[in-house]
Amino acid sequence: MAAYFRLDQLWLQYAGERLTGGQLADGLIIPLIKQAYTHSGQMPDGVVLPECALTSEIAMELVETLKARGIKIEFLITGVLDNNPGSKASYNRAQTFVLRKGEGAVKREQNKHHRWRLDRHQTETYALDFDDDDDNDQWWEDIDVGHRQLPFFGLRKDMSVTTLICEDLARADPAMSLIRAVGPNLVIALLMDGPQLETRWPGRYATVLADDPGSAVLSFTCSAMVDRSNWRQARPARTIGLMRDASGRTQEIPLPQDALGVLLTLESVKKHQTTLDNRSDKGISRELKLRHMLPLFLAKKPVWI
Repeated sequence: MAAYFRLDQLWLQYAGERLTGGQLADGLIIPLIKQAYTHSGQMPDGVVLPECALTSEIAMELVETLKARGIKIEFLITGVLDNNPGSKASYNRAQTFVLRKGEGAVKREQNKHHRWRLDRHQTETYALDFDDDDDNDQWWEDIDVGHRQLPFFGLRKDMSVTTLICEDLARADPAMSLIRAVGPNLVIALLMDGPQLETRWPGRYATVLADDPGSAVLSFTCSAMVDRSNWRQARPARTIGLMRDASGRTQEIPLPQDALGVLLTLESVKKHQTTLDNRSDKGISRELKLRHMLPLFLAKKPVWI
């Protein structure tokens, strides 16, 4: 039989109190940004957090704190989970904040298009035991999937980005035809999934978008789900991200134990393209390649981690 499940964001609580966006910024995000600056010599362009990482309220507090502290990143992308106390509906969303000088933070959000379905094999893999009814062997994510939309962002003249949430990467309807029509340089898939390995499903579906329309695809999950997935593995792979570019190159992004983030360096390179009747685009197209990755550590972890 099939049933439903909901997610409780216990990681957003500490000592019985709700974690605030200000605490998150000052204790984790800003120190990691400073570490990235120390290693690279330049301010990171943006911050990406995985599926369901925050709530909308905490995400907005985080962005406001970053701006108040003078942190000059261009964008922040995060998964959020919101609950409507009146209707009891839950919303799994991706929120993208574009931070432009003198304009404040421009926010766009989208609901997840497809529910996650857990089966018995997955619950055993993740060591989850939340249903006392032994007759149930499938559980659907209890979220509202209405109001489907897919924002695209032109971060600069040669850089466009869109975001997908987990299952949305694997489903042809409704997003894929739109992504192929636009052809963004980068597709970021926010996941709550196991290790991001080339042989697993995100790698297979990323190949589709990398081949046509030639987007680079970054799938990104949370380390806690990776660790839960690894508990029975003889050779666990603590791999929280996977990057597939249009050239066919796939790179797994590991997160060493005690690391709290990864700095990714992407390069925009020229790509000459021609139409079917052999007209040239004169080399104005660009494609992204992952050139370097560096794990980020903090000497002093926040007490709530």
